[in-house]
Amino acid sequence: MKIFNKIFISACVAGAAMSMGSCVDDLDLTPSDPRSIVSEQFKKNPGQYMQQLIADCYLQYATYGVNGDASVQKFDGGMSTFQRAVFLLEEAMTDEASWIPSDADYGTFQYGIIPANNTVVMGTYSRLFINIACCNQFIQTVNDGYFAIEGNEKLEKMAKDFIRQARILRAGAYYYAIDCFGNVPYMDENTPMGVTGAQLGRAEITKKVIADLEEIVAEYKAEDPNQKPPYGYVGLDVAEALLVKFYLNAGVYTGTPDWTSCISHAEAIIGRLKGAGFNGTGLTQNYHQNFAINNKQFCIGGSNPVNEIIWTIPQSNPELLSYANGTFMVNAWLGTSTDDTPWKCDPLKLYNTKNSGWKCVVARREFVEKFDWDATYSTSPDVRTKLWMTAANGFGIDNVSLTQADYGNNGFLAVKFTNWAIDDNGNIIEDESPEATDQLGIDYPMIRLAEIYLSAAEAYLNTGNETKALEYTNYIRERAGMPAFTQLTPALLRDERCRELYTESTRRTDLIRYNQWISGYTWAWKNMRQQGGDFASNFDLFPIPSSVVSRNGYTQNPGY
Repeated sequence: MKIFNKIFISACVAGAAMSMGSCVDDLDLTPSDPRSIVSEQFKKNPGQYMQQLIADCYLQYATYGVNGDASVQKFDGGMSTFQRAVFLLEEAMTDEASWIPSDADYGTFQYGIIPANNTVVMGTYSRLFINIACCNQFIQTVNDGYFAIEGNEKLEKMAKDFIRQARILRAGAYYYAIDCFGNVPYMDENTPMGVTGAQLGRAEITKKVIADLEEIVAEYKAEDPNQKPPYGYVGLDVAEALLVKFYLNAGVYTGTPDWTSCISHAEAIIGRLKGAGFNGTGLTQNYHQNFAINNKQFCIGGSNPVNEIIWTIPQSNPELLSYANGTFMVNAWLGTSTDDTPWKCDPLKLYNTKNSGWKCVVARREFVEKFDWDATYSTSPDVRTKLWMTAANGFGIDNVSLTQADYGNNGFLAVKFTNWAIDDNGNIIEDESPEATDQLGIDYPMIRLAEIYLSAAEAYLNTGNETKALEYTNYIRERAGMPAFTQLTPALLRDERCRELYTESTRRTDLIRYNQWISGYTWAWKNMRQQGGDFASNFDLFPIPSSVVSRNGYTQNPGY
């Protein structure tokens, strides 16, 4: 198998030729069938073309489209990237972050009020199903014999492994589709190209995706119980990590909690990844090593024995760079101060980014207050706030508005990513850091081992094993420099999960699972009220885009 980054480069060429990831205005306009274009070429060098096609599946998760062409039309290219689209739905209306530009697309978005014709919702929905379609196309192309590999043991093995990878990637997109939209269409390798899948109930489609992942995990464990793919690829650990996420939320998705299965898969992952790192847990020694320019070494398949980052979105090759992932998670928060601004921020010096900052994201006070602070909200003993811009830098903690005009006076900057290399002690390694650029090659960790520990802790707590839940939660706290808990309640665990995983696209899901989303907890400007207000009872799901509903005859989610 070639080095992952090199495969991506060839995919850019192959993807353009095959029109995979072509522009789509709507769900039923899936990428065109590549086989009618280059099927004869596949047979000439099947190994090479299989690598190119699977790489295009990965490409749809890493950037916005082949050769810089956005796969989603009528939507900002950077916004249409997988990580950034998911971030907008999972974070931008929660207490952890807010997208403050107030143009037509985002006028009410940061307040949690989302009409069915909202461009952001349509763009995110399209991104998820484009990715699903690309994975299905790859599997179909192999299964239908277009590579002519029958009887070639080496190529058959390669095809089998790539098909499993495509199924895992597909499940990752389906996780967010199910979580955000509920009753969505189901399409797999048995769905003909160009055919829109039938809309299924949330519980039914959840069970289908879980069953597929369970089959993949069983195959891996039968063949190679400690399977680890090369850097950047998905494999056994990503499949089981997705199962942990599904089972953690099973009570929401299917109506029946399954804490036992959540524990089983979480423990399997922990068993494979622990041993090195912080206190032998498999976690990095320093929190920010997961979000620094050298974080790729801590990915599965990376150069370090510590593999906290289970599923990574690679960004280290120039062909993958976009205005998403690490670039977004640094530059979106920042602005460059002048002599006239009461707040002070130097993106180049502090974060090693040449970009002057977008001034697009601020944190809300209720989230900030979950951390320990001094009396002036300037410093915190919690390592996880080390890179923030706070009152110490002249930023106001209160959200007087959610507009760019008040930037600097309407919220702290909860930055956790940096373009500096970070060592075990949390210090900058200048000679291992790149020159400052506009777009940053920081890999994005979609799932970390820390999330698996916290998910296991929640499942243990719900099954009465507070001792084990405390053990796993305290690993997280101790690495952050915080005192260990002596007892654990659901509220304490919920807030610790928030502190550890902030802005990693879990917050909305967590609040729904804890019955804190609609009511029971408010934050600044929730439901367009400065002090916060409850959402309508139907807001636990986003609307299915109105154009998708009308075109395909789907049933819209209640209340939209």
